[in-house]
Parts: sequence; structure tokens; C-alpha cells
Amino acid sequence: MRNQTLESVFDLPAFPNIGSRSLLEALSFQGGPSVADAVRILLRQAVAALLNAAHPNVDYPLTTAQIIAQVNAAIATGNRDTILNLKDDLAEFNERGCPLN
Repeated sequence: MRNQTLESVFDLPAFPNIGSRSLLEALSFQGGPSVADAVRILLRQAVAALLNAAHPNVDYPLTTAQIIAQVNAAIATGNRDTILNLKDDLAEFNERGCPLN
């Protein structure tokens, strides 16, 4: 995962500078006022969601396939509000209690 690019998981043709970054790098993305900034903070939550959903001991409400599909659909809209709404949903799921130590 350390070197896997975001574009290898998500559809990011409109954001090649973001897509070429690694999944690990996405975990430290910051936001800002542009659509690209909204995509960055969605991807931060999406990568965390993928890690949670993939872990066998975490009861995550979405599968990895559902996360990827929803993220791709939100990004494809190009609508900042749509992107941020999904970011908020994933953040809520990611911040639920965790059974792991």
C-alpha cells in the first residue's frame, strides 16, 4: 500500500496531480477552497475507510467496493458539495469506536 497510487484505486482523470500520489500520502492531505482540495480531503477519508473496511475485525458499514464506487461517483460529479457530503459520511463511519488496540 505504501507505494500504491490513488489512481490505481480511484478514477481520477481530471486530477492527475492527485492521482499520482500514494495512498499513504493521501492520509495527510489537507483541504482548501477548490474542488481539487475537496477531492483531496475526500480521498484522505476514503483511504482510511478502505483500511477499516478491509480489516476483518472492524465492522465497517461499507465494503471496499462500495467505498470505491461512491468515491468515484462523487468525484465524477465535479460538485464540491457532493464531494464534501461523502467526505462527511466517511468521516463519521471512520470515527466510530474501534475494537482494535
